[in-house]
Amino acid sequence: MPKQSSIYIIIAAVYGLTAVILGALGNHALGLEQGTKNMALFQHALFYMLMHALMLMWLSSQLQESFWIRSAAFSVTLGVLLFCGGLLLLIFWGKTSLSWLTPVGGSLIILAWLNVVIHGFKKWRKG
Repeated sequence: MPKQSSIYIIIAAVYGLTAVILGALGNHALGLEQGTKNMALFQHALFYMLMHALMLMWLSSQLQESFWIRSAAFSVTLGVLLFCGGLLLLIFWGKTSLSWLTPVGGSLIILAWLNVVIHGFKKWRKG
């Protein structure tokens, strides 16, 4: 599973890199005003992207553990892309035909965490 692990590490690093770059641009170049709804959504998107980049980095080191970890890695990868991407589309283009991406992405992130919970319970029951 080393190849799959490497792919998730790369994706996690790209998410982290993107969050930091967008954070810098948001404060200096994108014209988002402090205290606005768009700035709050922007910060929310970047927080989720960065936090889940760390989660994905950890998951990538645990892929051999179980189906539930592999499922969590896949779900969080796609979930972050859809959730954060959907928020960014909303901020810069308003509501569009792609506005459904955000709740689907959020649901996938929830599923990822649920998969980790299931994995933990299964591991705990094994003793």
